[in-house]
Amino acid sequence: MNCVSRRLLGLCLPPLVFCALDCSLTLAGQSEEYWAGNYQRVNEMSPTFKHRLEVHPVAFALGNAGWAASFVGIILLLPDVLALIASIAVTLGHTVGAATWILWRFHYGYQAGNLLFAGAAAALGLGIYYGWRAAPSDSYRLFGLSMALRWVIALVLVGVAVYLFLWPRQA
Repeated sequence: MNCVSRRLLGLCLPPLVFCALDCSLTLAGQSEEYWAGNYQRVNEMSPTFKHRLEVHPVAFALGNAGWAASFVGIILLLPDVLALIASIAVTLGHTVGAATWILWRFHYGYQAGNLLFAGAAAALGLGIYYGWRAAPSDSYRLFGLSMALRWVIALVLVGVAVYLFLWPRQA
């Protein structure tokens, strides 16, 4: 895989996925009045995207495609560290946008939002590791613990985190 393909997969795919999710949730979050043709009944916080929705849903979709092409171009053209920063910024921005739709509209919106952020972290981590070939320079050792014991402790701690932040329960 050449460096352009790695950058496309590693640094462009995560923001593209979360941009598409944010766009889809934005369209799904519009009212019946909006879909009946009253485009002034927009439900959107971003002034840029709100304006596109006020014009027409197709204008919104085309504007988002233009935005996606812009940030992909930025990521492909910038030097390594700046491209990485741009990828993380766009991914996190659209993750927040998607989370605002999820938080108040689903029965377990808090947990779903946390899962969304975990997904964004996984996408960015995998993109940086596999697509950008970033890896630690030395093998990580922790107090002489065996890898098996580290896995057991880590899985218990992940279980605690899942219980605290992803397990469905009422507030």
